[in-house]
Amino acid sequence: MKFKQVLAWASYDLANTIFSALFVTFFFPFYIKGFLGGNEFQIGLIFGISMLLVALVVPILGAISDKLNRRMPFIIFFTAACCIFTFLAAFVGLYAALLFGLIANFCYHAALTMYHAILPGISAKKSIGFVAGIGVSLGYVGTIVSLVIAYPILRVIGWETLWGAKTMLIITSILFFLFSLIMFFSIREKRYAKPHLIKSHIISSLYDVKNTFIKLKAQKGLIPFLFAMLSYNDAINAVVIFLFLYARDAIGLSVQKFFFVYALFAVSASIGAFISGIAVDRIGSKRMLTMAGFLWVIVISLLLNLTDLTSFIVIGSIGGIALAMVATASRPKLLELVPKDKVGEYFGFFELTDKFSGVLGPIIFGYLVVSYGYSIALLSLILFFVVGLLFLYQVPNYKENNTPVY
Repeated sequence: MKFKQVLAWASYDLANTIFSALFVTFFFPFYIKGFLGGNEFQIGLIFGISMLLVALVVPILGAISDKLNRRMPFIIFFTAACCIFTFLAAFVGLYAALLFGLIANFCYHAALTMYHAILPGISAKKSIGFVAGIGVSLGYVGTIVSLVIAYPILRVIGWETLWGAKTMLIITSILFFLFSLIMFFSIREKRYAKPHLIKSHIISSLYDVKNTFIKLKAQKGLIPFLFAMLSYNDAINAVVIFLFLYARDAIGLSVQKFFFVYALFAVSASIGAFISGIAVDRIGSKRMLTMAGFLWVIVISLLLNLTDLTSFIVIGSIGGIALAMVATASRPKLLELVPKDKVGEYFGFFELTDKFSGVLGPIIFGYLVVSYGYSIALLSLILFFVVGLLFLYQVPNYKENNTPVY
């Protein structure tokens, strides 16, 4: 394992988390609801539809990348497209902004799938948890960096202004692309496929997707693991998208105060990711995911009784740790369950369940908020985590000799 390669790979976690923090969690929902007249259901709907499109396309992309043995061209293309449509969203009305947000989120997650599939090529099997932890930890550093850069800009333009929100969309696109260049120029892949054979590779990849779907049962524990992550990420995606809008509704949190609070969340998540990466290699990814599920149930229960800024800081910091635990442990667990030569394709199916969770979670949560209020919507998230824990119970742990242990 070359540490320079690891850092280059992990730098993309830093880059893409800038988009997740500033666009998904913060300014896009705020921009749509606060200035363009949209609501939570519309926000949830466009994120949900974009994830559905990713869910349909990503397994095919994974199979093609396995055939070509290349991930970087996909990552570069989708990252660039994401940044372009994020930029354009700042200059249009409600429905065009929703459409551009849909496309940007689609491209973001398509790039992320290919990025995850690079991991086995740069890390030894015994240290995958540690390397994944570095990536997630650097991701939250990226959140802090983006907030530090955005802070003086918003002080000048205005925290609660239309042009403040527009500027943050522009800044997000620029920062995401600039920080992505570190990995783009550092990771080198050998090219095995010839250009004139790409069409045949695409056709054969479609058959590979079909065959992989048929063979899912043969990978012991894979199906319950995918359903567990589907349930977990249903709830997590809803929290990530609507956290600021909920805090604004519950305790009247301002943009400026949320900036500082979110920075604290990122610090706790970064520390949690680093510790989780070490712990995964020692206690196993299943135990880590189980602990994270129970911790999330506690976090959502506390959010139901949110009363002031102090309690929000405490709850959010715990949630940041729980988020990092899931992000750090899920990649190594999948790699335990699938053949190494089909990593890209199985990561496609992993992302398939993850993206389907992005369909259900935000749409259901947004609908419940508009129809019944935030309390009922939050209660639904607890149910998602309980279901996820029940599925996770059926997934085996593995000893060093790859013997399954339940």
